[in-house]
Amino acid sequence: MKSNLRRFYQAIFVLLLLLVAGGAQAQTWPNRPLHIRVGWAPGGATDILARVLAQKLQESYGVSVVVENRPGAAGGVDAAALAKSAFDDHTLMMVPPGVQSINQFLYKTLGYDPENDFVAVGLVAQIPNALAVHASTRLVSFKELIDYAKANPNKMNYASAGVGTTGHLLNELLKTRIGIQVTHVPYKGNGPALQALLAREVDFNTDGNPQLLQQIRAGKLRALAVSSDKRWVQLPDVPTFAELGYPELTMQVWYGLVAQAKMPREIIARVNKDVNAILAQPEMVKRLRELNLEALPGSPEDMAALVRRERARWKGVVEASGARVD
Repeated sequence: MKSNLRRFYQAIFVLLLLLVAGGAQAQTWPNRPLHIRVGWAPGGATDILARVLAQKLQESYGVSVVVENRPGAAGGVDAAALAKSAFDDHTLMMVPPGVQSINQFLYKTLGYDPENDFVAVGLVAQIPNALAVHASTRLVSFKELIDYAKANPNKMNYASAGVGTTGHLLNELLKTRIGIQVTHVPYKGNGPALQALLAREVDFNTDGNPQLLQQIRAGKLRALAVSSDKRWVQLPDVPTFAELGYPELTMQVWYGLVAQAKMPREIIARVNKDVNAILAQPEMVKRLRELNLEALPGSPEDMAALVRRERARWKGVVEASGARVD
């Protein structure tokens, strides 16, 4: 009996030591440069948001915060590389829905396990998608675009930030829903996809890129529909997909931070708390609004729950659209 009691107290003592050590580690972290990885090319929404946040974290922590771009496979190239890398508690990754909630249903060989290789750190921001065409086109409404596509099968094409991005899947779902034939042209990020539309290499683009909205306001592009559940305050004259008869296209593109699965929970809690504090700063709120983004603070558990809901939704979308990469 005494032996069992002694072992019990020893286990409690070890647990307390681990908690103290974990707390001390979180207090001394970070003690070298931080890295935020982005699986897309510079200039896209994920990259822009990562750089804005990196600047604020750098000010908060007093160490360099470096954004690293490794584009390819809708963020999958970088996610796979990070999953296979040696553990580094000074590395985070900024992800949109694709990396954690979509790619696993598109790729036969993914290269990483979104459920077990990464852990949620926290959400950062969200933005709806807008379907836009070049301002010089004669198509001035969503109905006109659909009518033209029906009358001219395989004559239109659209850009996306990559296979498996929400812009890609929304348009694939639209193709299935309406019965039109348009060609998907994937690019390595929101920035290149936007430039393709501006250069008229493609006919339309459905994206949440903050720069896309800037081009709409500048009169170079024309928005025909948005994916928010109600009219977007940034484009109040543009109807929602739901208003146009396609409520299944209602969605928001979210962005969040993940880390390798071995990241200590104390550090996750520290980063989450600090990011939420940054998101509450008036100057950060202003900066995000300038980028047409909405702050999305919350706990790691909030992000994990959203990822699970999104997986269930996009699994059905991928299956219904028939979209596959390999």
